[in-house]
Amino acid sequence: MISWMLAAALFAAPAFAQAPDDSETVSGRKLPALPDAVPAKTLAQDIAEYRAHEYEDEAYWGEAQLGLPPVFVHDVRKGLELVYLRDYKGARKYFEDLDARYPERRLSSAIDAVIWQAIMLENFDFRFESQWEVASKQARKDLTEALAQPGGEAFEHFVLAGIVGIEAIHTMRREHYLPALQLAFETMDQIEEARKLAPEFTDLKLADGMYNYWRTVITLSTPILPDFGDHRVEGIGQLQEVEAKGVFFAPVTSLALAFTWMEERDFKRATASCLRNQRVYPDNIVNNLVLGQIYTYQRQHELALKNYDHVQKTDPTNMRVHYWRAVSLLRLARLDEAEQELNTYLAAEYLEDWQRSSSYYRLGQVSQQRKQWGEAEERYKMAVKVDGHAGAKLAIDRLRKHKKEGRIDY
Repeated sequence: MISWMLAAALFAAPAFAQAPDDSETVSGRKLPALPDAVPAKTLAQDIAEYRAHEYEDEAYWGEAQLGLPPVFVHDVRKGLELVYLRDYKGARKYFEDLDARYPERRLSSAIDAVIWQAIMLENFDFRFESQWEVASKQARKDLTEALAQPGGEAFEHFVLAGIVGIEAIHTMRREHYLPALQLAFETMDQIEEARKLAPEFTDLKLADGMYNYWRTVITLSTPILPDFGDHRVEGIGQLQEVEAKGVFFAPVTSLALAFTWMEERDFKRATASCLRNQRVYPDNIVNNLVLGQIYTYQRQHELALKNYDHVQKTDPTNMRVHYWRAVSLLRLARLDEAEQELNTYLAAEYLEDWQRSSSYYRLGQVSQQRKQWGEAEERYKMAVKVDGHAGAKLAIDRLRKHKKEGRIDY
């Protein structure tokens, strides 16, 4: 059910691999004036709602929008909180118990698929691909059978859209673009089925908002694509509405908005989006890695390192954090520490070529800061050898030019 969280994080893939040095947005166009953000509930409103209702207000929004009993909406939200809190073991057990209470829904396989993907996303790897494939196949089966029974069809289409969306994202990460596109169309079909049955369901606007914003960014930056117009403000408004009034996806949308604000180089808002999640879900690794990345973009490297330290405390086996620690340490000229982090990362299993080449590129920067020009060139060459790393090629050209001009010698 958090495939859009995964989608949002995937938009950051180039940033995870590249230096945080670019100062332009992808689209190259300034964002028009934004409407006022949708106001969140005040503490007084929360207290009044708590006293007036047995469940949180969102449970009754779910009842009104999806036609589901508020107790069921509450129970699903409670289980999703465990996922957002990164209590994966607790979440699996919770949804297995929920299946016993609501056998007509059968959500545990869908949550299992989400969790396997979340764990892989924390490291940007494919370690648990086979486990995820089994869970995803079972989730499709369970949800298809649930749809054959009357009642709850909008919710079931919604969940199935999430499962298929994860498949599309995973297939795209594997660079199988045509099958990924076909799965994306299937995802949108499921979303539209949910929309027909529950046209007022707020959480569906997360898909709309991401579509409007990111399609605009892509089409504005690629002249060969048909003109789509500038729908960024519309997309951001839709995301803000889900963040403030979503039944299930408010935390997911805060993360999606963080990537949106990063694209717009509005780091103050990007930071606020991640901090909103961090206050409630302090151990969420994806959110903390993104927040650290935002601090890195702002050259607030000590704050970035504080976030990365917390990631390591949360999961000492996480490997991706070593790369991002190295970037901040490199910027702070703590070169020995940066080199150690990069070597640790390069020793990890399951690295993709782009991750390996980026690490060699960073090692080249370490050597260059030490004025070890020959070693720097060799490390840049290793990055180029892996996948033709463009930044490393430029770095080699600059070194050779400086050598030819007599500015350096090696």
